[in-house]
Amino acid sequence: MSDYPKLYWHCYVKINSKTSYSVENDLAFEQLQTRILIPWHQSAPFTIDGKIITKNTSIEEIKVTHTNEPQHVWAERHNADRQANGICDLATDRYLLPIHYGQDFTFELLFAGKKESAKHEEVDLIELVCRRISNAARILLNRSRKGKQAYEIGDEYDVQDLLHAILRAYLKYSVQEDPLPKVASAKSGKVDISVEEIGVLIEVKFVRTPDDQKRIFEEFSQDLVLYSSWKPLKTLFFLIYNSGDLRDPEAFEKLSGAKEIGGKKFDARIILS
Repeated sequence: MSDYPKLYWHCYVKINSKTSYSVENDLAFEQLQTRILIPWHQSAPFTIDGKIITKNTSIEEIKVTHTNEPQHVWAERHNADRQANGICDLATDRYLLPIHYGQDFTFELLFAGKKESAKHEEVDLIELVCRRISNAARILLNRSRKGKQAYEIGDEYDVQDLLHAILRAYLKYSVQEDPLPKVASAKSGKVDISVEEIGVLIEVKFVRTPDDQKRIFEEFSQDLVLYSSWKPLKTLFFLIYNSGDLRDPEAFEKLSGAKEIGGKKFDARIILS
């Protein structure tokens, strides 16, 4: 953050519609960083204009701006303009002029990093759900309540439906099946599950016999080519369900890692379940 101007920074905070706002003007960037930016990113309390903000989530509105001149210059210019036009302005809060007319850095300084961090957390959550999907399946298979039919996992579609339902409960993004464009030497089709906002595709493989080892290896290679044509792709999950029946399930884990196909870079993660 050393490239930002040293002066003049301004911050506005409003907790809710029933409370008045708080504003501080003419902060040096070092002051802004120490008193507001660092506590904000650490979700720690901070103080503005003598008011203690205990939680980021309690804030209804926040704004950080920069101007080339201090607040009093903006106020003097505003007053002179009103006087020249014969206007008696008692309504305008002169302390808010740098907030309204300054260059807005709110998103860049407060939210840009948080957005990317949140996306990484969502991807990690998807991986956790995939790794533990068999635990959820066992609960539904052995339903103890009288008259309740068990949910049996008999093929990859059963796994897809269960995984889809669980992810919808956790993710704020759209989770769906998507058709993929046809590419050379590969069939077009539908990916099992996609989350476009964070660039995630999930392909489910269901193991029936130890002989499926070769088939899944071959499908993995084909799917890499097919799915690399999806423009939003950042992370491709291969969930191998019932993997314990394979001859050498650990061999698939070696396929995890960074991939590049046709100039498209993405991460492939193999999940054994």
